[in-house]
Amino acid sequence: MADRAHPVTEQRHADLRSPLPEHERDLPVDVSWLRQRARLFAAVSERNFHLVTDLVAYASISGMSYLSHYAAQVYLGPKTARLKVPLMAINLGLVTTREEADRALAHETMHLVVPSYGHKAAAFARAQLLLDQVGQLTIAPA
Repeated sequence: MADRAHPVTEQRHADLRSPLPEHERDLPVDVSWLRQRARLFAAVSERNFHLVTDLVAYASISGMSYLSHYAAQVYLGPKTARLKVPLMAINLGLVTTREEADRALAHETMHLVVPSYGHKAAAFARAQLLLDQVGQLTIAPA
């Protein structure tokens, strides 16, 4: 198993633009903020998911190894018995800023919305659309 993603996938992920104001992008991620942000991604995608930050628990539930280089991962359940509400794991050891969290949430939510897209350019266009929609929800009224 590869110890990192394909360079094209890494670049597409890095190119995702967070709608957060510049002064918030480097702020640290805490679980409370992450859960609130995840709810926004669930709302704009119309796809609920359970957010998990305990990677040992995630691996136990999913039966999948959580690789140390993964920033985030989703688990839909076995093909013959999909979960009603999938799991999304976020590795807080790698996702340390709010901007990184936005990218991870958008990337993984995209997989929930259009799993067949894989890591194609169209998949990351959808991830960016999710980020843009979250940005519209968080704009303060004038």
